[in-house]
Amino acid sequence: MCYFPRWLNIWLLGMVLVVTAVVAAPSITAAQAAPAEAQGLQDLRSALQRLRSHEPLVLDVQFKLFGRSGDDKDLQEREGLLHLQLEDSPSGLRMHYSPALIAQLRDEELAKTIDEDVKNSALNAIGPFDYWEWRELVYPVDQLELMLARYRFVKESSSEYEGRPARLLRFSLPREKIDKRYRKYVKKYRNRLDLWIDDQGVPLASTMTEAGSGRVFIVVGFSFKNEVKMEYQRLGNRLIVSRREVNDESEGATMQSERHFISLVTPKRD
Repeated sequence: MCYFPRWLNIWLLGMVLVVTAVVAAPSITAAQAAPAEAQGLQDLRSALQRLRSHEPLVLDVQFKLFGRSGDDKDLQEREGLLHLQLEDSPSGLRMHYSPALIAQLRDEELAKTIDEDVKNSALNAIGPFDYWEWRELVYPVDQLELMLARYRFVKESSSEYEGRPARLLRFSLPREKIDKRYRKYVKKYRNRLDLWIDDQGVPLASTMTEAGSGRVFIVVGFSFKNEVKMEYQRLGNRLIVSRREVNDESEGATMQSERHFISLVTPKRD
């Protein structure tokens, strides 16, 4: 769930900026070295172990995308809406496209052959909703544990979530933890994660904010800022993400990109 934004790799190949940022979690080493008040960090780790169930589930997902990108003088706006189903079972994860969605995608592709500027909904959304997105929704425990090796624990404090007592764990990601392929290009970087947990250590919600700037090929500067908000839901002995909202902005050379997308997840009951 934690990976350096994909925009830099894309930009280096095609000079196009697209930033994607993901929520992450604290370092195990940092947790062991943290002061005594970091009891919440231990509770979080224990809760993640309890929520490592592989119980089958089916999720109805709505994915909405708003954004614009392109040259400073010619920004192209995009909107998208996609409904699909994710099914996780002992045989693996399946993504189901309904007959109606398949027909919609076909019609939008045909319309684009007549007018390349035609407004598309499903086509705009289906590309961004890829592995990097749905893994956050279905496997948040795996992603949080993966991030334990990257973020540094900062502090724990008392807080509230939706009017109920909660504990707030704050983490930061230092610049030296950025993927080494991109680290040399980033000169300024700030990444902070706030994670709310209940009295048992179960994740309730999180907010990640990230900003940075740098330079590629000496003369090409870039900057970016992102925010990712997650809401978690417990289903028996399993954890899912019920809502994920991403806002990201980036610019470099003459290119700009702004994206806002929301994933809404509803468990399908038997």
